[in-house]
Amino acid sequence: MISNDMKVGFLLTARMKSTRLKNKLTLKINHRQIIRLMIDRIKLVKNIDEIIICTSMNTQDDILEEIAKEEKIGVFRGHEDDVIERLYGATQQYKLDYALNITADCPLVSFEYIDKIIAKYKETGADLIRTFGLAHGFFSYGMKVEALKKVCEIKKGTDTEVWGKYFTDTGLFEIYDFDIPENLQRPDYRLTLDYPKDFEFFKKIYTRFGKDTYKTPMKDIIDFLDENAEIVQINKDMKQKYQVNWDSQNKLELK
Repeated sequence: MISNDMKVGFLLTARMKSTRLKNKLTLKINHRQIIRLMIDRIKLVKNIDEIIICTSMNTQDDILEEIAKEEKIGVFRGHEDDVIERLYGATQQYKLDYALNITADCPLVSFEYIDKIIAKYKETGADLIRTFGLAHGFFSYGMKVEALKKVCEIKKGTDTEVWGKYFTDTGLFEIYDFDIPENLQRPDYRLTLDYPKDFEFFKKIYTRFGKDTYKTPMKDIIDFLDENAEIVQINKDMKQKYQVNWDSQNKLELK
């Protein structure tokens, strides 16, 4: 039986090393930086206790620690390349019982499904819970802390930016995938920030919903994009970096 008073944290994987869109996390829309817009949205989640920026010890990431302090959220600084070790380190520093995660370039991540993930974990105890049926930029993950620890124990290398197959391909973990309703499935919609065209796309959405964009329900954003196909076309041809990498990690380095 999973306790209802467990401590839950949302871990934002964040670095300032982007090359396709320089300093993307600190670009501004409506006078507010992208990463702060994402923090605003995650703060709407009802059942999390901590929001934590997980970044590196590299001095270029000092600004992310400053932002965390200004936004009164947590920060954990660890290995530059070993993302899974960094995430696990954050769970230990903040004494978390459960962790949710996505990269910090998804300012419109679904706050509705974050709460659903937490509820599903309490129901199933699954090691990894995914909402992949949502559009890229809406989805997020939930991870059992003990599972993160196990991955850290079995991995051999330190380049774990793409960590999904440690869960899916080892046969060691229980995975639960949400069955996303058809009216919320938009596989061709891209709501993550990697390229200048992505930035142009986001500016259209934030212009439409203004200062209340961060609290706009996912369904309202979908409806707006459905009605304005020309906006979807702006960044439709950009590669979905995270999913491409997830699928292409063919060889696991295990101890």
